[in-house]
Amino acid sequence: MQNPPQTEPIHHVQWFYLSNFDLYDETSCMEAPEPQRWRRFLNHDNRALEAKHQEINDANVSQEPNQKNVIVGVSGLHVVNLPTLTLKPLYWPSSRRNDTLRVVRGFWMYEDTGLPVIDELAEILEEGYQRIKPYNINWDKLENDIVDENQERSSIFSSGRRKSSKDTISHLQWALKPHSSGKYVLYEDGYRALLCQGGLLSYFSKGTQSQRTGLKGIPVIRDFPVKEDDGFRGLKQVTDLFLVVHGIGQKRSETEERYQFTKTCNVFRSLIQKQKLIMKQNPLLRDDYEPQLLPICWRNKINFDSFFQVTEDDEESDDVDGNRFHIEDIEIDSIPTVRRLFGDVMSDIPYYMSHHKDSIIRSVIREANRVYDLWIDCNPYFKENKGRIFIIGHSLGATVVFDILSLQPTFVKELGPEIEDDKYFKFDTNGFFCFGGPIGFFLLLNQKSMIPRRGRGSSHFADNANYINKNVSDSYAYSGNDRYGCLAVDSFYNIYNFLDPIAMRLNPTVDVNYSKGIHPSKLVFLRKPSSILRVVSRPNDAPVRLVSYQQALNQSNSEDNESSSVLMDSERDIELETRNFKQEKRAKWRMQELNENAQIDYVFTSQKGIISNKYLTMLSAHTSYWNNEDLVCFLVVETARKFGIANSIEQFRGKRVSHDNASTL
Repeated sequence: MQNPPQTEPIHHVQWFYLSNFDLYDETSCMEAPEPQRWRRFLNHDNRALEAKHQEINDANVSQEPNQKNVIVGVSGLHVVNLPTLTLKPLYWPSSRRNDTLRVVRGFWMYEDTGLPVIDELAEILEEGYQRIKPYNINWDKLENDIVDENQERSSIFSSGRRKSSKDTISHLQWALKPHSSGKYVLYEDGYRALLCQGGLLSYFSKGTQSQRTGLKGIPVIRDFPVKEDDGFRGLKQVTDLFLVVHGIGQKRSETEERYQFTKTCNVFRSLIQKQKLIMKQNPLLRDDYEPQLLPICWRNKINFDSFFQVTEDDEESDDVDGNRFHIEDIEIDSIPTVRRLFGDVMSDIPYYMSHHKDSIIRSVIREANRVYDLWIDCNPYFKENKGRIFIIGHSLGATVVFDILSLQPTFVKELGPEIEDDKYFKFDTNGFFCFGGPIGFFLLLNQKSMIPRRGRGSSHFADNANYINKNVSDSYAYSGNDRYGCLAVDSFYNIYNFLDPIAMRLNPTVDVNYSKGIHPSKLVFLRKPSSILRVVSRPNDAPVRLVSYQQALNQSNSEDNESSSVLMDSERDIELETRNFKQEKRAKWRMQELNENAQIDYVFTSQKGIISNKYLTMLSAHTSYWNNEDLVCFLVVETARKFGIANSIEQFRGKRVSHDNASTL
């Protein structure tokens, strides 16, 4: 006798995604070489996915595509589209095969592994479950029947009139496809089932034996064991956002996947997150520091194949023969590595100096604004909490951003509520990091020097009142947004590999005479080793020693400490008769205003080993910025440290040195 009809038991549905990286591990690189495997969404995202699934099934969601998406992951960089059951990047284009990942709604899972039963088999399991309704079975009576039958078979006086065990449980079986295979699923109860092998093979098959029927099979469950608290409570609140702008050389990524800019950013992002965890306990850094990095993929919006333009007047002229050729038509098939470097990197400069310049600038602005608008829509707290935005420009991308920030209003609020999508950034830029850029070349062509923007810079912050004078003459800073080299930023950094053939120094563009005594700061960290092995290997998980500017002052002789104003600093390093005090005072103020470290140039080298050759290293130096651990550490320290000149790091500060002690870098 069966129990009275019951309602279907409540089950926990688990969603899965097929990936080679973990959405909930910030240090997990999306480009990891490990194979893809099924991973589960954590509780917060799992509930959101199931709720959206129910809304779609109940027709409570509009037909707009975005209304069928769910943002997932600890960083919120990916989105699940439920109709297509795909996981894609949210902020950058999904251009590679690995960018689009599979998602399944796991109603049935393998009991041993917890992995989902997918595709046709899962549908068959669910179909049989809904038809048989095993949760309505009177299991006590069924087990008693099986026990009675086994006892009767063991007696030599058995009449054989009782049901066989096969007959007893046949109504709990559901055939699997193809039917000729004899395979079936046996539902043991409302939560568990066995995938069984029929026919003679059932005697030799391996698997878990059913405690109810004695049959063997692969156990599957219709309920996922879930932890009440898995530690994930939704998106983290980012405090510092990095927008990374690439150069025109990204054209090569269309044919070579290893040059994909999004791939580079994925690696760089994971390094930043690792370094954040390493430095988290450092007292000089902010406790609430949470960085995030997004690529600005603008290159695919422009077609350089239209380099040869024909106007209406030209079409009526006899001089136009309609012959159009492209860069690949004129390249020579020799020394491919060097020619690729020239064609994809060095040629950026003439491209940018052509009629394409305005199109490039507009494309960068549009894409940056698109990413920013999307970021604010998904993270409204960021604007409310006055989150900081930093731009990283690589190669010619740095030059493009330099042009944009030269024309950018001092503050976005000056533009009013309506901001054109392709004329100005919709956000204020707190800091600008130039990686291997030829900015100095363009400043030379324009015969312009770098000069602080009045209202921005170090003097803009009250914490720096004792270190830099805010009230200076008009010649010290510039107030408008119509001068090349006058950026609407608070801090500027020019970082370069010493062997990078594209990079240029920028300290001389502030003041050439003053810069002769201010050499680039080396990006080399002194790490505290815990063993001899760490001394040799210098792993990136070793803690870094940091000393703030104020700590360095306190350690020096109190009588010789600097005065309360940088402008009143005693100048005892240089012979009095060789100096122009007025020019030097202005140069020093400008350098401090452009960067709290009173330094613009920062240098490292990727040349290592006894047999390293600088000419060979040169070929990879221009792309060495994305995996250099000292650079990543510097980036984290500079953006995570507490605000103010007093908290600037002593080793990064610009220091006047004698010619005899000049650095070779």
